[in-house]
Amino acid sequence: MPHSYWSMQLKPAEIRRRMEGYGSWLEIDLDSVTNNLTEIRRHTKAEVMPCVKNNAYGHGILPVATHLEDNGIKRVLVAKTREAIQIREATGLQVVNMDPLWTIDQYKISVEKGVTQVVYTLDAAEKLSEAAERMNKTASIFVKVDTGLRRVGVWYEEAPDLIEKIAALPCINLYGVMSTLMQNPEYDEQQIARIRAVADKLRSAGVDPGSLSLASTDATLNNPEAHLDIIRPGMSLYGIYPEPKDISSGLKLRQALSWKARIEYTKTISRGDSVTYWGKCVAPEDMPVGTVHVGFYDGVPREMANNAHILVDGKYRSAIGSISLNHILVDLRGLEAKQGDVIELIGCTGENTLSKFAETAGWMTYSVLNHLNPHTPRIYLKDGEPVALLEE
Repeated sequence: MPHSYWSMQLKPAEIRRRMEGYGSWLEIDLDSVTNNLTEIRRHTKAEVMPCVKNNAYGHGILPVATHLEDNGIKRVLVAKTREAIQIREATGLQVVNMDPLWTIDQYKISVEKGVTQVVYTLDAAEKLSEAAERMNKTASIFVKVDTGLRRVGVWYEEAPDLIEKIAALPCINLYGVMSTLMQNPEYDEQQIARIRAVADKLRSAGVDPGSLSLASTDATLNNPEAHLDIIRPGMSLYGIYPEPKDISSGLKLRQALSWKARIEYTKTISRGDSVTYWGKCVAPEDMPVGTVHVGFYDGVPREMANNAHILVDGKYRSAIGSISLNHILVDLRGLEAKQGDVIELIGCTGENTLSKFAETAGWMTYSVLNHLNPHTPRIYLKDGEPVALLEE
């Protein structure tokens, strides 16, 4: 049965009516997310624990998480406590939270809501244990081990001793041990060996290490040896190959997100006229120009000045001049475009896919997604029909 979340959404006709009043919006094709999840599952024997951190990489956390639950996912990963609580309150998903906890109240609500907390110090584990004991509950945890990335986590040589102490605490359930790869073939093999060695030492000491997890999207696509018990795909879930080499992985991913907007105003400028701040573009001839009410506030990189590929009236046209906070200008030569027409900044195919959009800007695709404004309306589609709307 589909989650009750969907039955509480606006009807498709009402979503379409509201879309008529948007200057720009994002469309997220949930069928593409389903396709990508299917492809990832086909590629591994490990449990799939999708990474939905940072508002599901700009796709919108609750619709994506709910859709994943509908498709059999049991557990997701986040990087912020507020997102962990949000998912726990709205779904039946288990949530692994990488955000550190700073206050007693945070430890309390983490246990109360049943969040699986990532820890890597005895102090944090003890506070979770104390909070759980006071509420007559059990706190589930993952222990983060540093196998070489040198970001956070208990150093792998010290990990068995620490994990033994943590596992002995009352009201603590050690769900597993996790680490993060450097995504460098020269070191990844060493990191896999290190986390396996930690698990072996724990078993020798009579401690069950639980599930082992190392692989995010890079290893999910390219390094089956690193899959272990749980993989944590992020970008690939949304149909993105982070690097060109990933295309040869054999997974047929489909980009889920597109970005559309309306032409706010059209005008004709004369040859020699300059447009936008600092006269960043000078008209080579009399030419029609369209203004679109999006800019770097919405997530258009300023590096797109005179350089973007925007789909207008079935043809790709460049942005002209600088990228303003709230506006871009588009070259409309040879088109019949008019005020109110829909243009496409990011498409799922063609010259303006997320990857090509990022390449044009000189950005990582990861950065483009994480700079999309959370206030931009997001429309969710199944079988081409709008099934949910997020407005902030």
